Amino acid sequence: MSKRKNLFVPLAAACAALSCESKAPVAIPVPGPEALVAQQAKLGKRVEKVTDGVHVAIGYALANSIMVAVDGGKVVVDTTESVEAAAEIRREFDRLAPGPVKAIIYTHTHPDHILGASVFHEAGAPIWAHARARQEMNDQFASLGPALRTRGARQFGETLPPEARISNAIGPSIRLDRGPVPPLLYPTNTFDDKAAFAIGGVRFEVFAAPGETHDHIFVWLPEKKILFPGDDVYAAFPNLYSTRGVPPRPVRGWIASLDRMRALDAEHLVPSHAWPLSGTEKIRETLTAYRDAIAFVHDSVIRMANEGIGPDDMAAAIVLPPHLRTHPWLRELYGKVSWSVRGIYDGYLGWFDGNPTNLEPLHPKARAVRLAPLLGGRENIAREIESAIARGDLQWTAELADVLLALDPADQAAARGKAAALRKMGEKEANANARSYLLTSAMELEGASRAAPRPAITFDTIKNVPIEVIIGSFPERLRPERTADVTMAIRFEFSDSDRGCTFLIRRGVGEVSTDGRPSADLTLKTTEGDFKRLITGELNPLTAATTGRAKVEGGIAAFARFLSYLSR
Repeated sequence: MSKRKNLFVPLAAACAALSCESKAPVAIPVPGPEALVAQQAKLGKRVEKVTDGVHVAIGYALANSIMVAVDGGKVVVDTTESVEAAAEIRREFDRLAPGPVKAIIYTHTHPDHILGASVFHEAGAPIWAHARARQEMNDQFASLGPALRTRGARQFGETLPPEARISNAIGPSIRLDRGPVPPLLYPTNTFDDKAAFAIGGVRFEVFAAPGETHDHIFVWLPEKKILFPGDDVYAAFPNLYSTRGVPPRPVRGWIASLDRMRALDAEHLVPSHAWPLSGTEKIRETLTAYRDAIAFVHDSVIRMANEGIGPDDMAAAIVLPPHLRTHPWLRELYGKVSWSVRGIYDGYLGWFDGNPTNLEPLHPKARAVRLAPLLGGRENIAREIESAIARGDLQWTAELADVLLALDPADQAAARGKAAALRKMGEKEANANARSYLLTSAMELEGASRAAPRPAITFDTIKNVPIEVIIGSFPERLRPERTADVTMAIRFEFSDSDRGCTFLIRRGVGEVSTDGRPSADLTLKTTEGDFKRLITGELNPLTAATTGRAKVEGGIAAFARFLSYLSR
């Protein structure tokens, strides 16, 4: 085969790369929504005893919370996403193990594991996490919070009616509190690879376990032979890529983390989603199957990429072997193999698939302008959309509707056609994330979905967030359309910490500078606490200035104008 032909390998070659061309395909039933119903039946609200002194709260929120009783109190591993749920769990934990919470351990810093922490935390109690946890928290909440919030609401079906929300597969519906975002509690004790400590007569060992996140850890109680794997294991195929949007997940590290867990020969496995397992052989078999499924997908992507196969062909060709695909902890109810294939490919090779046509693809509207006449015009496309829906060709329906919507985003008939296709796809879908995203998107197109509420960010939310993290987000929040002709320097000086920095605006581009004290067009002198109150709207700039809580050199009006330059 010539070098030119090696650029593109058709699907048949992709199948050959997986050694599937000479075998009759094995018929494996595709799970339907009834599989989600059955999964949800196992996620009923309860506090389950694992063994003496160890209990797990299941079904109160999307994530579990785990309690280890120690002399004089307890240690809590993960805290759910809700202060309301955490308060309910705390009452149960206090009944089972009276006394204070002597420590909190975050297996990782996704919101469903840390936002309930303020309910459990007591003055002086350490919060253990990986050394990367603080940075991961800052990236999620200070940088991409709005984008993750919008897409996450679709993934978890937050605006769907109750009858459409069967289950989130690894937990019941996500439980977000009404009102502002709870306080963010940063870890106080961190480690890089492993650490060990004793609390109330119980020895805890914590290990770096990259997988679901880069800051992921697992917790091991050697005397009880209990393993808390966090989100590196749960009762569904793992989310190696998440539709809400995530950086490339360390899939090779995930495999190594599972190997590290397998070597422990645990007698009890208590994940932070789903339910616990007991029995050394059962746990060893489950962990091995889990790592083998991830490794199969990962290694297939690497092998096929080296053979010149692109992600579209990979996603169509890579299917788990039957013994893994039918494993009760590997059904595609949460993660999907096809999404994982694309996520792994992108993590290693980026967005470009190797096809030079895709280096500078046409904008969807430009493509639609050219395609529409070839497809017989808009009226013919509309007729084909109706026909495709009728015959159940749903993906084709959605793609045709996108052509018309690219030509005219206000085309209501096309929007209704796409919505109908997405709804039908969602109703058939057993994967909780796909189901929720499809059904929510259909409702949005139909105009029947309210936007997911964005909980307010208050002073209490960010009181523990370092001031440099907040100001460090300003360049990303700067609105270029409002500052295209603006050149100015804004100086911030904080009397309670004797620190300061300067934010520079250069015609749509922002920069934070901590070098010296350059001359500024606008200077704000206040405390770090009152600065956080100003940017969350809890303290009015005029009130702050007239009461002496802030001094503005350059004028209150100029400071208010500066705030208008920043996105929410």
